[in-house]
Amino acid sequence: MVVNSLESAKNCYVEILALWREHKFLIISIKKETRLSIQNRWIHKCYLMVSKQSGNTISTITHSCKYRFGLPILMLDRQEMAARWRKMLKILTPQERLDAMEEFPVTRLFNVKECSDYIEQLIMEYGSEYELPEKNWRVNK
Repeated sequence: MVVNSLESAKNCYVEILALWREHKFLIISIKKETRLSIQNRWIHKCYLMVSKQSGNTISTITHSCKYRFGLPILMLDRQEMAARWRKMLKILTPQERLDAMEEFPVTRLFNVKECSDYIEQLIMEYGSEYELPEKNWRVNK
């Protein structure tokens, strides 16, 4: 259950209370949203907004960004992985490289700093031409 408002908090309380009355024993796990999940949500909003404004598909925007910005960031500190990926990508045509981004885990492997760098690249690339989501992905911890 996601609790992101007073109303949803009340609903959560009511549901927990009902379950407790029925079972008399509950184990509740609370997961706080992380900076990386906030950044990831911003990235996907960005893909969607640029797609709508540019007329390109979301997958075209996503694959292009992962290839042009994500791979260089990801390969920077992963030399062994970089060598294998370069070898595989070298034999593909430019379109096949973009298509391959569907299968390659690029942004999934980012840490918080790499994700921040990726977002900065998206802002530099698209920020002057397209309306992007608000920059509320910067969370002070």
